Amino acid sequence: MPFTKTEVDIHEDYTLEAVDPAWLSEGVKSPKHLMLDPDNCILCRACEDVCPWNCIFMLAPDIVEGAQTSAAEAEVINSTAIFVVDDNACTRCSVCVDRCPTDTLYYARLPEGSGGRRTMAEVPTSQAAEE
Repeated sequence: MPFTKTEVDIHEDYTLEAVDPAWLSEGVKSPKHLMLDPDNCILCRACEDVCPWNCIFMLAPDIVEGAQTSAAEAEVINSTAIFVVDDNACTRCSVCVDRCPTDTLYYARLPEGSGGRRTMAEVPTSQAAEE
């Protein structure tokens, strides 16, 4: 279907042009990443539920059982949940940050020397919200 101009498409202050998909894929994202403060998390999963891009996951620690990376397995073996964010899908829209009832989520740069990964921390079961 060919593009036809309508009154909404006609503007004198700018020109509509097709955008090269390759250029879009090279877009620069914020250097800040979604982080979780495990001390305040109540495991309500509101962040996971409200994310419009489906890029937040609260996973059971046994998902890494038998994984090849023993360091990651040791780090989460006693955790109640593993907080995972797909940084490639996350647009930093802040919907999850605004929705969090305990101000657990925030944006920050990854620590120097982290190799581009977040640390995983135990969220105690005692903090879990009542269902």
